[in-house]
Amino acid sequence: GIGAGHGEGAGLKWAVSGEQQVPRAFEADTLPPHPPCNLLQEMSDGHTGMPPMSAPWANAASSASPEEQQRLLQEKLARAKMMKPGAAQPPAAPSSAHRSPPISPVKSPPASPGLVRAPWAVEPPLLSEEAAGGGEESPVVCVEVGNVKREFRFRAPGKVIKTPQDLLTFKKSETYAALRDFILALNNSCKGKSLAGDVHVSPHCQAVIGILQRASELVDEIPPTEQPMRYGNKAFRTWMDRWIGEVPQLVEDALPPPLKPAAVELGPYLAHSFGNKERIDYGTGHEHTFVTFIAALAHVGFVEEADMEAVALRVFWEYLKVARKLQLTYRLEPAGSHGCWSLDDYQFIPFMWGSAQLIDHPSILPAHIHDLGVVRQGSDEWYYLHCVKFIHEVKSGQLAENSPMLNDISGCPSWQRVNSGMLKMYFAEVMDKLPVIQHMLFGSIFRAE
Repeated sequence: GIGAGHGEGAGLKWAVSGEQQVPRAFEADTLPPHPPCNLLQEMSDGHTGMPPMSAPWANAASSASPEEQQRLLQEKLARAKMMKPGAAQPPAAPSSAHRSPPISPVKSPPASPGLVRAPWAVEPPLLSEEAAGGGEESPVVCVEVGNVKREFRFRAPGKVIKTPQDLLTFKKSETYAALRDFILALNNSCKGKSLAGDVHVSPHCQAVIGILQRASELVDEIPPTEQPMRYGNKAFRTWMDRWIGEVPQLVEDALPPPLKPAAVELGPYLAHSFGNKERIDYGTGHEHTFVTFIAALAHVGFVEEADMEAVALRVFWEYLKVARKLQLTYRLEPAGSHGCWSLDDYQFIPFMWGSAQLIDHPSILPAHIHDLGVVRQGSDEWYYLHCVKFIHEVKSGQLAENSPMLNDISGCPSWQRVNSGMLKMYFAEVMDKLPVIQHMLFGSIFRAE
């Protein structure tokens, strides 16, 4: 499934701390190799914190000359056709002992434009012919984002990452860095802020919230069917058909006239943010797809830097409410083996940003997740407590029994340490895992080469 299951990743190494086994990712307050940063300061002084990178999907350079590479490539194509260059009839297959090893053509990567650690200031790498999507491209659309002019030819996005090597190259790409820094920016915007506080919501953010409210209305219009299975109510497939059918127009109506051609590329991200129609499941990959949708809106200038707090505390809150409604109404199967690390059967990001909200809170400590009074009282103000309350509503027993990882994390001495560990775990076990990230979509906004 799209969700992440259990495994032996960096976030699952244990260290004994007190009476509980605290995950090793939660031992330090820093986030290697690129710690959380002050994005506003870095945007102003141009410091990136990491070197510029070449095109993310370029193959490693070969020691052979261009002429030799071209000759070997022609031989490879000829062998594929079972004939020598210029031969009229296919000859017998050559002996494997005399075959030249296959080699891929190499293109010189374009000069890097330099990396600024903010999604609205990153110029994505170029798109190869075989990368993603397909279909007709829109006419060139010029967009100015953060005093940077960009040109897009919007198209329906598609999947690119298929092998472990694809994942390795993606992890070194500017697209990966842009998504990572967008998530860090939203994490930083949550620090010390309650869901019940005053937040400025721009018209563009309100438009996205309106789309999510329409998704919630569709759930009310399509009740679950009566069936004996505990999980996977088939009415979800009807909901998904309706939702996918309405998304293109909903997105286009929300965009200003210059950006309306982007609906064909933005729509699929939003359409697939709520689960899988065939498996009737939901996991951290779907949650990540929604964050990618918002990041794509930032890349085209629809969401601005000033909207970060509203995105984290209003837009994502509305998304989470719809996701919970779908999970409970249609009994969605958790994608992956047991949910993501037993934090929750479905979500991860609310724990991450929720721990950021509670940093330096005067009275609520990580151990207070075991106090049901504190959990119920704060569930409408703090993501983290909302998630713990949800666990108590859908599962029986104590957290030590139904959510062992969450129980162990409660032994951390501070929310800063919890947040640091959550960030490490998310990047290591969601963004760096092939079963999750292989479903990511690429087009002209998030490009791949």
